[in-house]
Amino acid sequence: MNCLDYRRVLLAGEEESGEMHAHRLHCVACADSYGDHLAFESSLRQGLEVAVPQGFEDRLLHARAAKRRRFLAAASVSALAAGLGAYAWIGRDGPLALACIDFVMKEEAKSIMMGAMPRAEAVRVLADTLPLERLERIGQVRHIGPCPFNGANAYHVVLAVPQGKVTLLIMPDTVLKSGQHAVHEGLHAAVMPLARGSVGVVGSDAGVVNSVAGALGA
Repeated sequence: MNCLDYRRVLLAGEEESGEMHAHRLHCVACADSYGDHLAFESSLRQGLEVAVPQGFEDRLLHARAAKRRRFLAAASVSALAAGLGAYAWIGRDGPLALACIDFVMKEEAKSIMMGAMPRAEAVRVLADTLPLERLERIGQVRHIGPCPFNGANAYHVVLAVPQGKVTLLIMPDTVLKSGQHAVHEGLHAAVMPLARGSVGVVGSDAGVVNSVAGALGA
């Protein structure tokens, strides 16, 4: 067990094995990563312990079938696009996509511990870039808050979808002409241009990342 393998398994959300535990006991860097991971998961659980908004259950029941159909449709389109363009991305990791992965590895836990913004404020600040209602049609928003990223202001979102969990970095002031992809330390990232700004999606599963990016960039 080396440091790279340890962090890949940890970021994938798997239980710590005996081999991983033995490695962590003798590696300060991986022990720090483990501590950050525990703090991150604890913050997520605390973020979920909030009062359910009035009428939320009814809206969820009525929207569930439609959300699943939209997500599966986006997954099909993204899978086709990934198959057609897979060779074009070999050896061409985008710098902004790599920066998104770096944020998840080094800053995400700290960002969550800084606290989330009220929903009403999130609705307002994202209205012109990526409306919160659109995110909620794709999955469950577990955290959203402002964060400095790539020399500008961004919004950090943790989104739970049927197939897993992804991190979004919504960048209102970052304009892209085309999308970017990157793979690093077991994480996959896709950055998509929006009508205003751009959004980065990071996760441990390439299919889920591409599906969510396709749904958001459509």
